[in-house]
Amino acid sequence: MQDVLGVVGGFGGYATLDFFARVLKKFASESERSYPHIIMDNDFSMPSRTRALLTGEGYADVVAAIASSMRFLVSRGGTSVRYIVLPCGTSHYFLPDVYRLVPEAEERVVHAIHLLGRELKAKGVENVLVIAAEGALKKHLYRDCLHEYDIAVSEPCAVEYQEIRRFIEYVKADAYPVDLAERFSAFLQKYEEKDVVLGCTEFPVLMRRLMERIDAPASDVCLWRGRRFYDPLTVVIDFLYANMA
Repeated sequence: MQDVLGVVGGFGGYATLDFFARVLKKFASESERSYPHIIMDNDFSMPSRTRALLTGEGYADVVAAIASSMRFLVSRGGTSVRYIVLPCGTSHYFLPDVYRLVPEAEERVVHAIHLLGRELKAKGVENVLVIAAEGALKKHLYRDCLHEYDIAVSEPCAVEYQEIRRFIEYVKADAYPVDLAERFSAFLQKYEEKDVVLGCTEFPVLMRRLMERIDAPASDVCLWRGRRFYDPLTVVIDFLYANMA
């Protein structure tokens, strides 16, 4: 029986769509029958992860929603569900609580941040700037995970959170202002680090839109204005290809 990939969606429609398209591109084949069997559960009623982390409001509801989605994926695919992916960086913060409700999911979840940590360490990267949703930043999700791989993490200060929210909302709405490239570049220039982790899964989508506007190759790990960008989901997709192709 073919292995099944389960995707917990509902965190951001265009980010999930982008992840699905990239999986298809990575597994590109002359026959559609060669693509992996993928089950996606897009529950758009899932409460705000950022609000849950910042205020505690709806925290248990977020955990329950992710657990429900994982339970559905496991039961729908049976024992053939080999991997589960969450195309949302912030959602990884809730995993320890989710596993208490759905312990059978833990061995199937592909943890994007830990995979990224191993990748960065192998490349000799020692210092990164992480740009992510403010809940993930305030809870130091990436900093704590990447510390396990001896990687120092810089994070935007609180006064930048509003601008970060705007960047994320552009992707969620699939609407990009003409001055986006200059605004994003000005945002990055406030930080010295040349290696940047795109910790919110809307940011890789935003980066590809910027690259398209200047007709530059939209590589998964791309150079732009003197910086190198790392997308955790690129590492996840490479892992899936190595283990499911």
